[in-house]
Amino acid sequence: MKLADKDTRSLQALIAGAAQGDHACFADIYERTHTHLFGVAVRILGQGQAAEDVLQEAYVSIWKSAAGYRSEVDGQPIQPMTWLIAIVRNKALDAFRARARRKESELPESGELDEEAVESSAAPAPSAMQLLEQATEALQIEGCMNALEGSHRQSLALAYYQGLSHTEVAAQMGAPLGSVKAWIRRGLEKLKGCLAAQGVVAS
Repeated sequence: MKLADKDTRSLQALIAGAAQGDHACFADIYERTHTHLFGVAVRILGQGQAAEDVLQEAYVSIWKSAAGYRSEVDGQPIQPMTWLIAIVRNKALDAFRARARRKESELPESGELDEEAVESSAAPAPSAMQLLEQATEALQIEGCMNALEGSHRQSLALAYYQGLSHTEVAAQMGAPLGSVKAWIRRGLEKLKGCLAAQGVVAS
């Protein structure tokens, strides 16, 4: 039995324990995953209180929805870490969109800013537009990711959102390294093509 397989089953067992209300299992899940999951939130929201708040909300959701975890959906295996990452990513994207909406609502009406005010301010309009563009891009990336085949999507999610190396992704998925490299390469090609079609990246 591979160590990675043992670790995966152990995390599954911890989630199952949390689903039964076992606080010790939940604490173990937190200890084993919070560093990686915080990294997911930081990639979307940046360092700061917002990422910390999202992580806290995500663990509350994990505790409440642990019973809903399934190791396989529609014939596709769902690794425990992939499920946890999806929860954090969705919370972070929600927070990102909310922040963009707040920034947009804080913009003054057209014509209200004079030249001196613009120079003395922190240039709120470009900042808000950047946030809106980033939020739109994040949603487009998520849509293109969801359109990928299961193996391509899962390998890219582990490599991109969790920051794992190809070797670590192979261990996490229990797949040959060569296959994982091919999945990631092909997945990136399809992802770039999808985003290019939407004008997010150059074709």
